[in-house]
Amino acid sequence: MPEYKETHVVKEDSGGRSSATPWLAFFLGALLIAVVAIFFLNARGSFNGPAGHVDFNIKSPVTAPANPAPAK
Repeated sequence: MPEYKETHVVKEDSGGRSSATPWLAFFLGALLIAVVAIFFLNARGSFNGPAGHVDFNIKSPVTAPANPAPAK
């Protein structure tokens, strides 16, 4: 039976050059999510589109007291 010898060439990365693409994508995605969240938290108005009507008038769950205490 013949003997097979395999030769592998391994290129070693020196580690001096770092790819910024994953970090850039992460920060841009986080920025986009933050901008959309801030838009929806501060949105006032409405949108009329082909699919229908959407109101962005978000009301705060905190309301003023019905009967304020009398001042002394």
